[in-house]
Amino acid sequence: MQDKIINTMINYYESVVAQHKLNIDIMLANPRAIPEHENFTEAIDKELTELVNANDKLHALKEYF
Repeated sequence: MQDKIINTMINYYESVVAQHKLNIDIMLANPRAIPEHENFTEAIDKELTELVNANDKLHALKEYF
């Protein structure tokens, strides 16, 4: 049961990382994807922060479990 839980969490964090990476790729390829009122670098920074958080958790799961 523990393996299933850990594998599910790994899959979840891999998908979160992929989602935020895609969002950053889209923003870089098409800056108009960001609404006019939002700061471009702040929007990318928010996505990057979420990506790093998920990536840290993913690596911790893989290293310790």
